[in-house]
Amino acid sequence: MVTDELQKYIIDSLKAGNPVASIRQSLLESGWQSADIEEAFSALGTVLAEQITPNRGIFTRRFARVGVIVAFIASVGTGVYIWQDQLDLRNANASKTREFYTRIAESHISFTDSGTMVFPDEQKFLTEKNRYIAEKTNFIETDLRTMTLTLYAEGVPTEQLQILSKGKERSWWETPTGNYSVLGKSVNGYSSIGRVWMPYSIQFYGNYLIHGWPHYDDGTPVSKGYSGGCIRLSDADAKKIFDFAKVGMPVLVLEEHIDQKFGTLFAKGEKAALPEIGAQAFLVQDLASGETLLEKNVDEKRAVASLTKLMTAVVAHEVIYLGRSVQTTSKLLAGAQMFTPVEGERYIGLDLLYPLLMQSSNLSAKLLASFVGEGAFIGDMNAKALSLEMKDTTFADASGISAGNISTARDLARLLQYIYFKRPFLFDISRGVMFEEVGILRIGDTIAVKDLKNVNEFLEYPDLIGVKNGKTTAAGETMATVWNVERPDGNVPVAIIVLGSEDRAKDTLRLHTWLTENYAK
Repeated sequence: MVTDELQKYIIDSLKAGNPVASIRQSLLESGWQSADIEEAFSALGTVLAEQITPNRGIFTRRFARVGVIVAFIASVGTGVYIWQDQLDLRNANASKTREFYTRIAESHISFTDSGTMVFPDEQKFLTEKNRYIAEKTNFIETDLRTMTLTLYAEGVPTEQLQILSKGKERSWWETPTGNYSVLGKSVNGYSSIGRVWMPYSIQFYGNYLIHGWPHYDDGTPVSKGYSGGCIRLSDADAKKIFDFAKVGMPVLVLEEHIDQKFGTLFAKGEKAALPEIGAQAFLVQDLASGETLLEKNVDEKRAVASLTKLMTAVVAHEVIYLGRSVQTTSKLLAGAQMFTPVEGERYIGLDLLYPLLMQSSNLSAKLLASFVGEGAFIGDMNAKALSLEMKDTTFADASGISAGNISTARDLARLLQYIYFKRPFLFDISRGVMFEEVGILRIGDTIAVKDLKNVNEFLEYPDLIGVKNGKTTAAGETMATVWNVERPDGNVPVAIIVLGSEDRAKDTLRLHTWLTENYAK
């Protein structure tokens, strides 16, 4: 979709003298879709020859496929290891990799949930900040609302610096709010995906870093615009942070949520009677306001089966660079059902999200976890659950097969809120929406995603936003859905969650009918 923001960026970039090709590439790196970019140029009536200035000609020809700016930096002892991303993860379960991702999982702490909402919570941010101040802690405060980064020495602010770029909100590359810590540093980190150098790089979580302005081999800086999720500053300011930061130092990051205009749910009149619902627990909740419309046993801990895969998708997106590939083995292929990859072939993480969410593929879950090692990945899942204040949730595997995957309807609503407001593309995938590309990454190169059968229910319903189902002996049938309820003053996203059901589709449909009869316009 062409937005004023996109057109303004193009106009400003053209005024600054940036070549059209460079502008297009920067937008792709920032997560804009190619079709939207071309439509924006067309709408602006821009007809420009794609000329390259002499000092950029070599770079443009050489680096025509610039990638998302991502590097993994792990500090082990006194050494710093920088992954060369053009290499596949052939040793994904190596001990250093497992240790590194375990540290990632331990680095982010809860404060992204405000009790009933999953927006980044300023009050909790301030609580953490004030605690660090009271304890006279050295820490880094990153406020993406004001685009400022402040250094605190023994609880006292010593310097405030300007942030120049961040990840685009609600895109695949949005910079995540959280309470993190410095995981590693590199004076001049290199991303072989983007083929760029990132001066004074500091990693604080997964694919996300703080660093100076990236540049190519010939010294040419990348164009201005959104980043691939990293926090960019000037080189001079990045060096100040680099000199100040120590491994283990807290890093607070706060991003404001987009002010979306939602409607208000009011019952039309006397509420229609609720039909019989067989599920042992269920919840109908307004995700915009956090208001519970209907509930039963919402705090009862229950096995959730493949609803687990919603968290698997979130963690895979935030911790793994999804442009990388993983190789299948005979051990991983055991028990493969609808999605049956070929032994020895390699599959990129981005493609694996489709069978994961459309077909509830246990194999896809295993393959995604294998990027970092199953133990580390499950640790990431549980750490993310804590960060969302899913206090009654425990994950035992990435697929949901184990009876040890436990949650509540209330906790699952928090996860659905997070996905709706921060990772909405995961809901799109669950409905079978086919993204042709994400930035420079092309979808379908390793899996024919367009040929996959979608086993989720309610796909024919136009008001469906997202859906995931599950079934095991321990959990019974489970389902989590999000629906769009139209109101005169705006739309409202509403979650319907059923656990311990004998007929998940029947129970969900009855709750959906009750919802629309009572609240839809």
